[in-house]
Amino acid sequence: MRAHHRPVLAMMTALALGCAGIREGGMASSGTGGRSGGLGGGSPAAGGAGGSCGTNGATDGCRPRCGDGKLDPTTGEVCDDGNNRPGDGCAADCKTIEKDYACPQPGRPCVYLVKCGDGAIGGVEQCDPPNVGRGCSADCRLEPGYICDPPPTPPNASQPATCHKTVCGDGVREGIEACDDHNTVDGDGCASNCTLEPDCSSGTCVSKCGDGVKLRPEGCDDGNTADGDGCAHDCTIEGGFTCTDSTTGPPTQLNLAARFRDFISFPAGTKPRHPDFEAFTAEDVTLNLVKATLDANGNLVMEGRCSAGNVNATQCPYGQQVTTAANFNQWYRDVAGVNLTIPGTLLLAQQTQGSYVFDSGNRGFFPVDGKGWTVTNPAMEDVATADATVNDGRNHDFGFTSEVRYFFQYRGGETLTFSGDDDLWIFINRALALDLGGLHHRIEKSINIDQNAAGLGVTVGGLYEIALFHAERHSAASNFKLTLTGFAPTSSSCRSACGDGVKAANEECDDGNNQDGDGCSRDCRAEIVIP
Repeated sequence: MRAHHRPVLAMMTALALGCAGIREGGMASSGTGGRSGGLGGGSPAAGGAGGSCGTNGATDGCRPRCGDGKLDPTTGEVCDDGNNRPGDGCAADCKTIEKDYACPQPGRPCVYLVKCGDGAIGGVEQCDPPNVGRGCSADCRLEPGYICDPPPTPPNASQPATCHKTVCGDGVREGIEACDDHNTVDGDGCASNCTLEPDCSSGTCVSKCGDGVKLRPEGCDDGNTADGDGCAHDCTIEGGFTCTDSTTGPPTQLNLAARFRDFISFPAGTKPRHPDFEAFTAEDVTLNLVKATLDANGNLVMEGRCSAGNVNATQCPYGQQVTTAANFNQWYRDVAGVNLTIPGTLLLAQQTQGSYVFDSGNRGFFPVDGKGWTVTNPAMEDVATADATVNDGRNHDFGFTSEVRYFFQYRGGETLTFSGDDDLWIFINRALALDLGGLHHRIEKSINIDQNAAGLGVTVGGLYEIALFHAERHSAASNFKLTLTGFAPTSSSCRSACGDGVKAANEECDDGNNQDGDGCSRDCRAEIVIP
């Protein structure tokens, strides 16, 4: 009895597995030459309507293929989840089980092995277990401003991640910091929030991945070079995420790097007064003292008018304003024995309407007090008394220049306003945008970038440098107010794309749809489905 039925059982097994291309015991799945029995050995496989298999193997309808939901080891398949999408656990060719997945059942979605809260870091997790409010979020991602230690071995799901705050400016790059240069100054290559900044030193601003400014060919830029947050270290969009352009979340302040240079205006020692300081007077702006474009090194070039031997009454309504090109070239260059260079900052606080403002106010603008020629040993310069009706009536170090450089992404709607004295020139994209040259009382003037875009050579979406040159050349008042409005770059905001079939971020699953009741809910949370 047992011997009589063994061939029949073998044939039934062959019929059941034939269209999957799986052979058992070396027997052909159908056709002549297979083991004979009570079913008529040479007939085609029954039960395969529309998919019968020929004598030399499967027809196109039955041929094993990746994505058919049937595992065929003879073609090298190690998984088959019923599709050809990569990123869901089973590779597009069904020959690799992707990292952090298991694929135990052909024709069913692979199982994501990473579980937030299990005490082991995997996938896009950045910490585990969660320690909400203390560094590790509920979905096992670093909270802003934190870094977490690796979990212990073996994992301990009951022990929350040990985290500490990162300190931007301490010189230690950690967490999602893209840089840390020992300060919190903007405009020096590493911003006050420890994101990279574009390089505009050549005249053409070059964006860096991680600077928070999205420019082609970047697919995204979220202000860091960390993987697993949707925007990869090379500013490409990571699988399972969508990234959109965003200008939300601007900094609460801009702490712009500034370079001050102190000159001798009131000699107290052996060094003479600089011939351009405390030498001339005027009541209003003298235009065109400098050329309309910066030189190849990004510096000012004196035009020549209103200088020694070149005073025209029409061009120079207040007479001579400068001496020579050689003396003028010392204003914004470091020259030993002539000026003292003093690094500093201008802190622009964000206003309620979104603009950024630095305002010296009635106290006056005296950034080199106690730092320049007045405190050398021996002192080379005397202080002078400020006008009590304009400033504070106290003694200060007059006679200095200020240089500030920063970048912006032109998006449309930007305006810049300056109020103060004395000389002030602002260049955008190395073209003169605001001219308040010469000695004068406090004057306010604005520039609307949109209205001057053609002359400045700027186009929407482009990245450009703002270069500000200021000089305080005459006592007894010094004022400085700078307002920037609308200067917010385009960065990236990334989130997981639930329903794309790729498990990412805090998704528990992703089966390629946004339907409930199939084991993975519309918001990519695992479901318990009872048949």
